[in-house]
Amino acid sequence: MMIKRRLRRIKDVWKMRQLKSRWEMLFQRYQGKELVSLDIETTSLDISKAQILSIAAVVIKGNRVLSSKKLHLTLSPPKDLPSASVKIHKLRRIDLNEGLPIAEALEKMLKFIGNRPIVGYNIGYDLAVLDQYLRPLFDFGMPNRYIDVMDLYRKKTQLSGGVECQINLSFEAICNGLDVPVLGRHTALGDAITTAIIYVRLKSSVSL
Repeated sequence: MMIKRRLRRIKDVWKMRQLKSRWEMLFQRYQGKELVSLDIETTSLDISKAQILSIAAVVIKGNRVLSSKKLHLTLSPPKDLPSASVKIHKLRRIDLNEGLPIAEALEKMLKFIGNRPIVGYNIGYDLAVLDQYLRPLFDFGMPNRYIDVMDLYRKKTQLSGGVECQINLSFEAICNGLDVPVLGRHTALGDAITTAIIYVRLKSSVSL
């Protein structure tokens, strides 16, 4: 998946430059010191079936999570909202009735994140789902460099002498191992903020 994403990004960069797209800046190398923790809530863990219900992001700078610099969007309800998924993310149809159309929500997200690196938990899933919607609407996928806290936690545990097959990489286990409070689990904003705190805890112990 990583190699495919890199190849697609190379093609997207070339395309944006040729077309002089208004989104070209997203593909430029970021020179600042901020990152953005990103999370989405969807209707399914199956990437091909997942429909986006909410998107959230919060800025990280140094060792601080800037909770005042955040984005939290709910989207228009999908035609099919499985009851099994509602039990997890607690988003009912009534909660989504005033949500944004997918194109508007994605544009707001792209503008908020800009070309800053992204931090996430199992972020490959989020990016793959976002790409499924971005490519038909904007003709490119998420261009940002990204860091997965799941990988960072694995490295930290291995450096501490942990055996890889015994490492529990669930979100809750990582929070417990780092003594990080779980804030609003399975809400996009809660997970984005919690992931940002996880990253800050990990960055001092793992070479980035």
